Amino acid sequence: MLPTKEKLIDHLIEKMTNQDIANVYGLTFQKIIQLIKKYKLNPDKLRKVNHYIVYEHWLDGKVVYVGSGIWYRCRRYTNRRNSEHKELMATGKIHYKIVAEFEKMNSARRLEKELIQKYRAMGQAKFNIQIH
Repeated sequence: MLPTKEKLIDHLIEKMTNQDIANVYGLTFQKIIQLIKKYKLNPDKLRKVNHYIVYEHWLDGKVVYVGSGIWYRCRRYTNRRNSEHKELMATGKIHYKIVAEFEKMNSARRLEKELIQKYRAMGQAKFNIQIH
C-alpha cells in the first residue's frame, strides 16, 4: 500500500526520513522519493530542515536521553558515545519524540538543558553525560 499525498505530507512534517516512511509501508526509500516528486512536495520545507529540534529518547516509558540538533539528529545512532544507547537505537528499542522546534540553536540548547535537569531530578536521562 502506498501512502496518500496527505499521509506523506504528515510524515514529512513529523521529520521522518524517507527510509522511515518506506519501512512503515514496506517500500523502498527510492519509491518514497518517487512519490515525493510525483506529488511535487518539497521535503526540506515540510521538514523545516533549517530549524533546530529538541528531542527525547524513550525506553520502557522513561526518558533515557534528551538532545538537540538538526532535524534528523534524533534518529542517528552512529555518533552516540554510550555503547548501550547506540545498541538500543540500532535495534529499534529506543523511541524518539520531538518536543520543540526553534530557529536559533541557543534556544534549543536552553530547553535541552532544562529538560535534562528535570529528568535527572526524576532519576531519568541516564545517557546524558553532561549538560552544555
